[in-house]
Amino acid sequence: MTYLVTGATGFIGRFLIPELLERQGDIHVLVRPGIDAADRFAECASDWNAGDRVRPVHGDLGAPLLGIHPDWLAEQRGRIEHVVHLAVGYDTLGRGAGTRNVVDTAIDLQAALLHHVSTVEVAGRSEGVFTEDMFETDEARHTPAQQAKFDAERIVRESPLPWRIYRPSIVIGHSETGEIHRIHGPYHFFRLLRMAAQLPRLLPVLAPKLGETNMVPVDFVARALDHIAHRPGPNSETYHLVDPRRFGATEALNLFADEAGAPHLVEVMPKPTLALTLRVPGANWLLPRVGVPLEVLEHSEFSCRFDCRNTTEALAGTDIKVPPLDAYAARIWKYWIENWV
Repeated sequence: MTYLVTGATGFIGRFLIPELLERQGDIHVLVRPGIDAADRFAECASDWNAGDRVRPVHGDLGAPLLGIHPDWLAEQRGRIEHVVHLAVGYDTLGRGAGTRNVVDTAIDLQAALLHHVSTVEVAGRSEGVFTEDMFETDEARHTPAQQAKFDAERIVRESPLPWRIYRPSIVIGHSETGEIHRIHGPYHFFRLLRMAAQLPRLLPVLAPKLGETNMVPVDFVARALDHIAHRPGPNSETYHLVDPRRFGATEALNLFADEAGAPHLVEVMPKPTLALTLRVPGANWLLPRVGVPLEVLEHSEFSCRFDCRNTTEALAGTDIKVPPLDAYAARIWKYWIENWV
């Protein structure tokens, strides 16, 4: 098997490549022009310790056919079995532009299968149960970032290629080491929890009602993606890489509050009340000062819950499961304290 992977040096990619290396075949990694991208690839390649099995391919998600040299495309045409598109963050710059270039390149290469890593956020503000075969089409339900991910997924669905789509929920650190490579999601609240640790434990921290959330460790996402990608079976399927357990955002944050030695968050106000409060002149300075960007509140909860029947069936008989958050929250907090504070 031969692979072409975008976003290999990103958070999920750093853990997926070692999984692919357990199989046979070479892995071609798209690397943007520039010293920073080259250095990041060199660092990752050293960690992967794969020799010449992982090979850089210079290109650009913003260019037609990814800006890859025509000679390389000609040489690899008909030889690439899996195109794995992890670099979906580029699509926030413009209505799925990067994904369209990936699809066109996969078609040109006559790739056997396209794997697209999307996000459960394509559900937008849907309510109730959002299943793996649902694809919300009401643009009014999406933020601009969600709309970009939706557009990218639509491009894949409309392509003539065989495809599989993976929708992780909020991806946090490694369940065994806590390792993380970027701050997002619940990590934005960690500084606030650390500051709250200076307060008496009996004094609650008042918080808005944040609803439900869903988090999965990056090692689960990488292992599940690798297994499902190589599993014989139907294509044109979508897989929710989510925690099947239901829990509230405040409940999850209180697990980290325990690790911080901070008082628990107590929900006392509806989110609309918080939004109105933040409109008061001078009132919206607090959250950014403690590391919580205002836009994070839009992505801290989900208005629906996610069915994962396809994923459960695909992983049946394996040991690939989402560990309960309370089993590894201490590792997540410890890694953040030691490496990001």
